[in-house]
Amino acid sequence: MAEPLSPSGQSALFAGDDPILNSNDDLLNRTRLGSAIAEEVQEMNAERGAVVAITGKWGTGKTSLLNLTANILREQDQIQVVEFNPWFFSGTDQLISFFFDEMARQLSSERSRKQRLKGATANIAEKFNKYSASLSPLKFVPGAGQILDAAQKTAEGVSQAFSASIYEQRIEISNTLAGLDGRIVVLIDDIDRLTRQEIRDLFRLVRLNGSFPNVIYLLCFDRSVVENALGEEGLNGAAYLEKIVKTSVEVPPAADEALASVLRAGLTTALADVAITSTDENRFPDVFWQVVRPLFSTVRDVKRFLSSLTLTVRSAADEVALPDLVALEAIRVMRPDAHDLIAQNVRALTTVHGWQTETRNQAVLAADAEAVSAVQSELPEDVGRALIRFVFPAAQLHTDNMWHGNDSLQAWRRDRRVAHATVLKYYLHRELPSDTASSSQVDSVVYAAADDAVFRAALASIPDHHLEDALDRFLSYVDVIDSTHIPAVVVALLDLLPRFSEDPSGMFDVGRDYTALRPVRKLMQLVEPSSADLVARTVYQATRSPYARLRFLSLVGKQKQSEEQVISPELESELRSNLQQYLKSLSPDDLRSERELLRTVVQVFDCDAESGELAIESAGFPAVTARLLETALSPSRTNTFGSVVVHSNERLAWDSLISVYGGESCLSSAVERLRESITNQEVSTRLQRALTAFDRYASGWRPVDF
Repeated sequence: MAEPLSPSGQSALFAGDDPILNSNDDLLNRTRLGSAIAEEVQEMNAERGAVVAITGKWGTGKTSLLNLTANILREQDQIQVVEFNPWFFSGTDQLISFFFDEMARQLSSERSRKQRLKGATANIAEKFNKYSASLSPLKFVPGAGQILDAAQKTAEGVSQAFSASIYEQRIEISNTLAGLDGRIVVLIDDIDRLTRQEIRDLFRLVRLNGSFPNVIYLLCFDRSVVENALGEEGLNGAAYLEKIVKTSVEVPPAADEALASVLRAGLTTALADVAITSTDENRFPDVFWQVVRPLFSTVRDVKRFLSSLTLTVRSAADEVALPDLVALEAIRVMRPDAHDLIAQNVRALTTVHGWQTETRNQAVLAADAEAVSAVQSELPEDVGRALIRFVFPAAQLHTDNMWHGNDSLQAWRRDRRVAHATVLKYYLHRELPSDTASSSQVDSVVYAAADDAVFRAALASIPDHHLEDALDRFLSYVDVIDSTHIPAVVVALLDLLPRFSEDPSGMFDVGRDYTALRPVRKLMQLVEPSSADLVARTVYQATRSPYARLRFLSLVGKQKQSEEQVISPELESELRSNLQQYLKSLSPDDLRSERELLRTVVQVFDCDAESGELAIESAGFPAVTARLLETALSPSRTNTFGSVVVHSNERLAWDSLISVYGGESCLSSAVERLRESITNQEVSTRLQRALTAFDRYASGWRPVDF
């Protein structure tokens, strides 16, 4: 169903909470019902007046239907439409005078009067003016001075008005109206938004004046609200209303198919400029039909939702998958209590648990299960189940005993689903953690993988503090990289290792560069076995850093028994032998900034701590000694059970240093030469700390391990 447009060209669904004004904006085909009401108003017996009511709950479209009906009535030559806004009065006396003043004003208006009824309505307007003056000689005008002024100006009219009794005037008005060649239709809307007393006053007015011939009141209200307001002790509100209203029509609820069509049309317009990935397209139907659609029952609800969705999409669609944005915004607008609970229970909705968690953290699981149940309880039952299944699958552990692992978590982060805590927090706060890369940064790397120069440029554009997160997310995309591009991508990833800090990021850190090495391992596993040796040799030769070569061989060479090595044992043996020669051939300048130099030397060579010989000749140079000391330094972190305070002490890989230098005396001599070379030079903070630690070890201190 194509979405109707208003004359201004704007979608009727994006007009806020305003009712529609004409049939061009009729999304639910209510024009036909409006025509039927208009026809009834024209044909019904109105010898003693009549009252017709359009009823329905708030948001069902009562005012829109009234507007459609009024438009049709205004086109009829024999119908004069008068609109009365009850919000402009306060109190019974003011209501009566204001009502007849407004009737007189609109009936005498040159702009709105029908030509066929022009003379008659002018006469009726004059009589209504006199009648109004009789009913309220001193009209309510705010301010004492204004009251006196109004009294003086109306004194003459008052004396004339009272020359005939109110009863006689009513008879005169009735006779004039009875001879009217047409009808006056009085529209009164928003009655159910008045106070209880104002509703009573208005219906007293209608009851007292509803018998004027050829005057038909067309009222619009929520029946239950009005009946409750009219009810008094000993008086049934429904019965009272039945005595006043002659004919009524209930606004029909929107048909499921029609409302769904309206909602889809609105979403299409709101999301017209937003790209939807294939993954989103596959999940969107389930999210729409099982989570979003059941939350709406009126077009007003849809309008409220769409007006907020557009802004949300603009601010968050780059980081959050569209099906999730649509679902959470629908819940926020229609079920705010459920939305609040989602914001309060991020952990319960997004945490995946290992198999052993069931026995180790029963209290945590019980609390999370209770939180998930609370979220579901604020939604229709089917919607609550669908929300967990399609939006927060990690919580299926608590609803369906369905377990998800880290692979699922990684896929959710890749697809920008709120099933991942980082994405959900971004939706809630519109802010990424300081160490988190934007999705556009990750996309730039993924889409550039086919061109080595562009790929390297994309990696270079990512700040160092975002690189780990970007590569961690890049891992889930490597399966789609064409095999012909794997060698270049792997080399580029290995060349990133110097950008990672050598300081661990936390107590259980396995090395920051692991985020670059994991995709290297996965990419090499994707290579056809028959081509693995050729690809590995190409990567090895294109990589300049000894440390990068060593880590690459550890990834593709002999692994644990549970994992098959990627390359042949023969090639691994050849390349490891080559690495020894390569490392020996490098000059001190080549090694002075080499990453993890001590680890590389120890693992490449079979060092002997008592040999008295250097593992590599360049180790005797001060610059290389400095780098070996720096890479020997590492923090030892401990904390007390139940405390978040972490204590850190720095250690040296003392035994490894001694093995590289062939003994403690050789190491001490090398360090002494280093100190002599830097007497008048500024040294790095890390080297200063390493030298301080060296002095402690040289004096005999050793850490105590518990």
